[in-house]
Amino acid sequence: MSKRARDMAYRHFNKGVSLIEKGQHENALEILKQAAEQAKEADSPQIEVAVLQTYADLLFSQGKKEEALERYIKAADIVENDPDFLLPEQRANMFSNMALALENTGRRIEAGDRYSIAAQNYRDLVQKDPSNNSHIANMVSTLNNMGALFAETGKYDRAFDAFDEALKLQEGMDSETQDENSILQKKKTIRENLLNIPLENASEMEKEKYEKLLQLYMEEAENEGEKSLKVAVILQNSAHVLENEGEKDAAFSKLEEALEIASKFIDNEEKAESGRKTSIGILRDMNRLLESEEENQKLMEKYGLILEESRKILASEPENTSYQLNVAFSLDIIGNLLKESGNIADAIRNIEESVDIVVNVLQNEIDDDSTIHAAVAIIEDMLSLAELEEENESKLNLYRQLGDKIGKSGQDNLELGLISADICRETGLILAEEKKYPEALENFKKALSIYETVKHATGDDSKMNEVLKNTAMAQFDLGRYDEALISYMQLIKSGETGREISDRVDIILLELEKKADNIGDVEFISKEYDRILEIRTELLGIMPDLEGKNAGRIKEIQGKKADIMVAMGQLIEALDLYEQLQENEKSGRYIPKIIKLLEKMEMSASNEQIDKKLETLKFLLSKYNVLVEKHPDNIQILFNKASVIDGIAYTLSEKGETEESGYMCNYALEAYSELAALEPENMYPVERIAALNTRLAELAVGAGIANEAEQRFLTSLETYRNLMNADPSNIEYELDHAGVLDGMGAFFLNAGMYGEAKKSYENALRSYASIMDQNPENMTYKSYVTITLENLGYVLELMGRKDDANWMYESAKRI
Repeated sequence: MSKRARDMAYRHFNKGVSLIEKGQHENALEILKQAAEQAKEADSPQIEVAVLQTYADLLFSQGKKEEALERYIKAADIVENDPDFLLPEQRANMFSNMALALENTGRRIEAGDRYSIAAQNYRDLVQKDPSNNSHIANMVSTLNNMGALFAETGKYDRAFDAFDEALKLQEGMDSETQDENSILQKKKTIRENLLNIPLENASEMEKEKYEKLLQLYMEEAENEGEKSLKVAVILQNSAHVLENEGEKDAAFSKLEEALEIASKFIDNEEKAESGRKTSIGILRDMNRLLESEEENQKLMEKYGLILEESRKILASEPENTSYQLNVAFSLDIIGNLLKESGNIADAIRNIEESVDIVVNVLQNEIDDDSTIHAAVAIIEDMLSLAELEEENESKLNLYRQLGDKIGKSGQDNLELGLISADICRETGLILAEEKKYPEALENFKKALSIYETVKHATGDDSKMNEVLKNTAMAQFDLGRYDEALISYMQLIKSGETGREISDRVDIILLELEKKADNIGDVEFISKEYDRILEIRTELLGIMPDLEGKNAGRIKEIQGKKADIMVAMGQLIEALDLYEQLQENEKSGRYIPKIIKLLEKMEMSASNEQIDKKLETLKFLLSKYNVLVEKHPDNIQILFNKASVIDGIAYTLSEKGETEESGYMCNYALEAYSELAALEPENMYPVERIAALNTRLAELAVGAGIANEAEQRFLTSLETYRNLMNADPSNIEYELDHAGVLDGMGAFFLNAGMYGEAKKSYENALRSYASIMDQNPENMTYKSYVTITLENLGYVLELMGRKDDANWMYESAKRI
């Protein structure tokens, strides 16, 4: 510790105090600043705290609160370690000033703590010297300031204690040694501070304190007039006490007294605002008290009172939204009470008025969430009332009126929009029930539009699906199957796959299929089949196929589609479809259609250019080969295959491809021989065997293979004889037989075997003679005979029998 610094600090401190006494505050501040620095340097806390406290007090008095606070905090730190560095009075004064400074800088919690320290120091001083009015006065000021701080920060219990203690001290002061006016003024200030504790918040205080506060309020109110607003407030707060004690009826009676007083001030121009505010507070308490009431008649009476007062408040300020809503809420509550009592007509009247009010509020572009929620709740109450109407017409009228009232508000707000959608849905259901489907659909359409918006906004499609079902049913009942199908498919895609929907879709698709079947336009039918197939295929992927109904119809339609393709000339495409269907069939259901189509293609091939014809026939042969492998016992397939081979052989012959033609003739001969063995009674394979042997004989002649040619001719002749024996009346067999003999005659003639040639031509003439006997004038037959006579004449001429030859020529001319 530096003695010099200590002495200088002490000297400057004394000088500063002297300057303060002389009123030279600026000089004192400078000197005290030096003293504080020197005291700290001297490490003398006792001098430092005295300097800091005096320095801070001076700064505080100069309005330099923050600088003062800085010094007070330093001094307080020193005093808290050793309280004896300051006298009790100095400590009390310092902490009081410090608390005020803290409060002024917004540090309220610390200020409260410092006020408490200051008050305790003053209590100690007063306890030691109860007659020291200076200490008492300072303590009163400190308690008053502390109470005000606690009241501002909501610590009403502590505020009351502070004010009450201050008031008792002030009342106990010796009025003979004080200015009586000053004492009265201080008492009034403290009393006003007590009365500034808001009663609505003070109810949480200890009961004894609260009742004392109420008494103070009542005394104040009586001084102002028997029926002042303060009396209403006191009655209201008295009701709070009764309510907390469970005496709710008594509490409500107090509120009624309070309301009667407050209501009168609403008509007082000067005090109307206060009257409305107080009345609204009382009405709020009444509503709260009635929440636990169960007796309907009692509730009706009480809410009737609330409604009457709410109307009066609204009449005093008609544009006030809150006042409008208060009336609407009261009407809604009364309406619901009437509903519970079975008085539906009056319930509707009350809630309808309530709806009018909230809709009017919403139309003024009020977008407050609580207002909108309230409006929604009231409108929903109206909807529930509408459902109680027994007559559909009455329900419809209510729904229409409600929908019209919501109007534009329902377009701008999601919740109100949902109610509009619900109204449209309910309206649609009633109309659908009465078979007024077009009107019902209009309402469902509106509801769907809103639910669609809700789905995009929230992802909730529950209501949308329900109204979509209603829509689909109405469309179905109207026979608007295309529209109903779209609705049902939308439902199915959203997960609605119940039996009822499945059956309805199936019925619709069957109707569309039937409709298509009855239209003569094959292109339209084809497109419609495609559409139905696409839908049914899609359904297979998204919903259970009950009893395989859908898959079965797909096959049926595909079969009909293939039939239409045939009619449209799309033969290849039709064949592909028939083959696909047959692949999934255990039976040969589609084999006849495939065979018929292949036959049609074979017939069509006869009109094609030779190369295209050959290509078609080869394609058909490939198809028949596959069919034979899968259905080896099907005679028709075997016949048709043989026919196609036969056709290929003939076409190759036409193209001059002799070798290939011969190969195919042999292939055809094998096929017909197999058929002849399988069906001995069927002459057609035998006919083709005979014809093919003839053709093979001709090919052998052309190739110079005489032995084979002769053998083929003989085989053919034998086969025709067998046919003629089996069917003697068949002229075609006779003609073909004669034709083979003519061919043999030519073959022998070219080979120089004139005797054999002569014999063949003569046998041919015998056959022709037999044919001519049946139809002598047939020019074709005559031409055959003429040619054969000329050929025979030529053979005889080559044999040197000119007379016989000439006779033949002459005979030919005569025919």
